Amino acid sequence: MKVLREIFVFEWKYKLTALIIAVTLWGVVNLGSRTPVEVMRKVELRGDRLDFIYRVEPERVEVTVYVVEKLLFSDLIDRVKVFVNVSRINREGTYELKVEMETPFPVFIQPASASPPTVKVYVRSAAAE
Repeated sequence: MKVLREIFVFEWKYKLTALIIAVTLWGVVNLGSRTPVEVMRKVELRGDRLDFIYRVEPERVEVTVYVVEKLLFSDLIDRVKVFVNVSRINREGTYELKVEMETPFPVFIQPASASPPTVKVYVRSAAAE
């Protein structure tokens, strides 16, 4: 027991530093470089209310994400989400909102840009229908 304690506790700061450096180097070597990938995604609504009807134009945007090469053919790319936040809209009208992106693992799949960067959201009251 004393031997194990001496192995892990004695000069633990140096051992922890060496472990962090080793894990970082392993990650750099094994994960490789990032490749830009362009995918088309449908724009989702976040924060929508039942008393309004929303229409987004354009409905789809082209998103550029940087993907670690080893994950290039992974199904994780399919889980990239594109959305606009409509929670602050409280009356009818036409709004131009910024497109936001969300990826399942931002360390491995990093969102870069959306084209177009903004979309028009047409809002009208559901009571009128």
